[in-house]
Amino acid sequence: MLQHFFGLFYLLAVSHLLSFTGSHADDECPLQLNPQRVVVKYDGSVSADCSTSVTHKGMGWEASEGAVPLSTDSLITWRVSELTEWDITPYCYINYINKEQCNLTLPVTIYKTPDSVSISTVNHTGPMIEGNQYELQCDVLNVAPAQNLTVNWYKGQTLVNQSIFTDTINTPVNKTSKLLIRPDRADDGAQYWCEAELELGEEGPQPPPTAPSEKLNVEVYYKPKHSSSNETISKTNDLTLNCTVKANPAPTYSWDSKHLKDTISSSVLQSSTLSSGKYTCIATNSLGQDRKVFILTSTGSRPTFWTVLFFSQFLVASIMFVLSVSCPACYCELCPVLLLSGDSCSLEISPSRVVVKFGDAVSVSCVASRPVRVLGWESVIAASHTQRDLSVQWRVDSLTDWIEEPICYGVFFTAPRQCEEKLNLVLYKKPDSVSISLVNHSSPVVVGKEYELQCEVQNVAPVQYLVLRWYRGQTEVYNQSFSELSPATPVQVSSTLLIVPNRADDGAQYRCEAELELGAEGPRPLPTVQSEVLHLAVQYPPDFRSPEEQILDISEDSEMVLDCTAEGNPPPVYIWTSSNLQEMVDNQPVLTAASLGPGVYTCTASNILGKKSKQFLIKHKSKGV
Repeated sequence: MLQHFFGLFYLLAVSHLLSFTGSHADDECPLQLNPQRVVVKYDGSVSADCSTSVTHKGMGWEASEGAVPLSTDSLITWRVSELTEWDITPYCYINYINKEQCNLTLPVTIYKTPDSVSISTVNHTGPMIEGNQYELQCDVLNVAPAQNLTVNWYKGQTLVNQSIFTDTINTPVNKTSKLLIRPDRADDGAQYWCEAELELGEEGPQPPPTAPSEKLNVEVYYKPKHSSSNETISKTNDLTLNCTVKANPAPTYSWDSKHLKDTISSSVLQSSTLSSGKYTCIATNSLGQDRKVFILTSTGSRPTFWTVLFFSQFLVASIMFVLSVSCPACYCELCPVLLLSGDSCSLEISPSRVVVKFGDAVSVSCVASRPVRVLGWESVIAASHTQRDLSVQWRVDSLTDWIEEPICYGVFFTAPRQCEEKLNLVLYKKPDSVSISLVNHSSPVVVGKEYELQCEVQNVAPVQYLVLRWYRGQTEVYNQSFSELSPATPVQVSSTLLIVPNRADDGAQYRCEAELELGAEGPRPLPTVQSEVLHLAVQYPPDFRSPEEQILDISEDSEMVLDCTAEGNPPPVYIWTSSNLQEMVDNQPVLTAASLGPGVYTCTASNILGKKSKQFLIKHKSKGV
């Protein structure tokens, strides 16, 4: 019976030993690293522990700095007080019973903040011109690693753009980011600056290290532009005609009115010193000019036209009757003077400004405020006159004359000369077509490169009222006016837009729109013609959706899924490599298998613009004895 007992004990012992060693039968390297990844500043200190829970013959750290010789301890520490080796790859190894040596690599990221970050304007100095495009440049010197670098662009405190980099070099490099801007008058005095940021993941310092540039103060030149083109003011003693307008450089002022005898260069006129009527102010600087019309009206009640006519005729007739009876000689001398005493032009055009579509009908009235000998319209087409009425019309059934400038004229009994009023006539035509294209290139475009889009507008008039708007999707990104041009006849014009596409622009839709802003008298809604949509395809190198390295724990019976899916255009191709794979696995973004053993699996995604690799570190969960 004793022999039976020892035999049973022997079988149980062997079974227990087999169970113990069997727990690591599929565990190729029973090591644990803490931390599993380290991020350290260049010249900084670093340490990591390597431990095991199995019996072994010795374990150690292999590294170009801080190597730890073979030890029988169950926990050993790799430690470097000043890490200066950029390409260091430390790994912990173990020799354990009845197994070959295995090792586990510690991923190390060494970073260095930039020596300097600077901002500048490319190929330009001095003030910028409103509406022109300029390129800003941010230079980041001696930074590492570049693949963790983000350059943030700010206008004031607002983030306006970001640049990322796909370099895989670990040592310090110089990097440049560029930003295209089209400043407007609101940007005068704006401050642009850039900031280098190293996003090093959860193991890195928090918040991420940043280095800002100095501020770039932008001065913008822009021409005068009044908030309204005309203003009606009642004449009082304490009101002024204020033509002051913002512009850079500061504008000069001039006034135009038949009521002004002297040249005035001030931006303000005192209404109490002026007669009722129209006063046109012209504000001018080196970029252009803008006009504003002030209509100064009397505050007192006006007698009606017929009242004035009756009393003026009654007064003249009375004087002439008295003179003819009492002093025939005086009558003969003073009669011509009395007849010529009225010397003002009393014509009013209604409406005073007319906006007409090419080929449409138009009708305008001209009214005299006192008796006339002749009242008429001087015009290339539809000229007319009357000798009986105080009103005459200019009417055209289909206006097609681009140079037509109709003038209403009147010859009065009491005035020595003919008086004239010119009609403010705007004849417009919508464009025949509006088209958008890439200049000297066809889609697709490459991320980070500069391209020029062009919008062409065919046969539009008058071009000085044209505004060409650029859209990305539903967002307006730029607009251009042509107020410096003055032809009345239809012309062809174009506008360009410079873009530097990023991967978010893939699939973006650009279009342009021609709009005629014809003033308050123009049609509503505004006449517009849109281009077709330009669909932008952007090519960019692969980039992974998830972090660049993943560490996964598996149990003996679990199925492992390694997802290497990357975003890229053209779509990337994939290659898997590992010492555990008997052959390379091609063009499979996801690797799924129950038989994947512990180890390092490397996936490389590549297309014509570059490639990027990602590692998966698989290890077994720790098991108790």
